[in-house]
Amino acid sequence: MNSDVFDGSPAVSSDETELYFTSARGGQQDIFVATRPSRQAVWGAPVNVGSLVNDPAADDFSLRLSSDGLSLYFASTRAGGFGKSDLYVATRASTHQPWGRASNLGPILNTDAFEAFPTPAADGKTLYFNRSMTFDSQDSDIWVTSRASPGGQWTTPQPLPGGINSERAEFSPSVSPDGHSMYFASARGGSIELWVSSRTRGPAWGEPRRLGAEVNIPLSMTLAPFVTADERSLYFMAARPETGQGACTPMTCFNRLDLYVASATCGR
Repeated sequence: MNSDVFDGSPAVSSDETELYFTSARGGQQDIFVATRPSRQAVWGAPVNVGSLVNDPAADDFSLRLSSDGLSLYFASTRAGGFGKSDLYVATRASTHQPWGRASNLGPILNTDAFEAFPTPAADGKTLYFNRSMTFDSQDSDIWVTSRASPGGQWTTPQPLPGGINSERAEFSPSVSPDGHSMYFASARGGSIELWVSSRTRGPAWGEPRRLGAEVNIPLSMTLAPFVTADERSLYFMAARPETGQGACTPMTCFNRLDLYVASATCGR
C-alpha cells in the first residue's frame, strides 16, 4: 500500500474488503483502491479509481466512504470550485458497480476557504468536515451540517458544538457507527495527534482525550483516523520522525506520510 511518496486518508468498506486511500505515486494526489476477498486475506495491488472520480489536473484527497459503500466523499482542488479546496461526492448503484462522475457539494458547504474530509454519519443525514483558510493553518475547525433524509439538501453548516474545537487546528473527523464517538486530529498538544471525544445524548461532545502511545508517537504527525464498522480497527496516516530530526510538521514530513492500522486489544 505504501510508496516512497505521500500515501494517506485511508477509508475501508464495512466488511473491510475495500481500502480507499490517496496517493501521490502518480505525480499528483489521486484516489486509489485495493481489494481483498475477505477480511483475513492480503490486500491486492492498489489501482487508480479512474477519471470519473479523479481530476487529471488537480489533487483529490481527504476521502471518506459511506457506511453502505455507495457514496465516496472527498476534497479536490480541481477547477470550477468555490475556493482553495471543495467537497465532492461520487456515487454508485451497488458495491459491484463502478463509481459515477463526482459532483461538487455546492455553495452551501463550500466557500472560498479550504474544506476537506467530508465525513458522513452512518444514517447519511449528518456530514462533518473541516474548514480553514489554508490546508495547514491553525484556524482549522470541524463543522457539521445535516439534512432531513439521505439525498436531501444540506443545511448551512455550523462549527461543531462542544469541546472538540480549540484554538489550535482540528480536522479529519471520523464518527463511530453509533454516533457516540468522534476520532479526529488536533494540534492542541503541540504536535498533530489523534484524539477522541464521546457523547451519550444531544449534539454536544465531551472533553476530548488523546489516544495512547500505541497510536501517537512523540514527534510524529498522526492524522486522518477512520474507525471501522465494528469499531475493532482504526486506520490512519502518520509520519514518524527520522533520527536526529525535529518534530514532524505538514511542511517537513508530508511526503513521508504512510498508511497504518491499529487493532483493538479488547472488544465489546
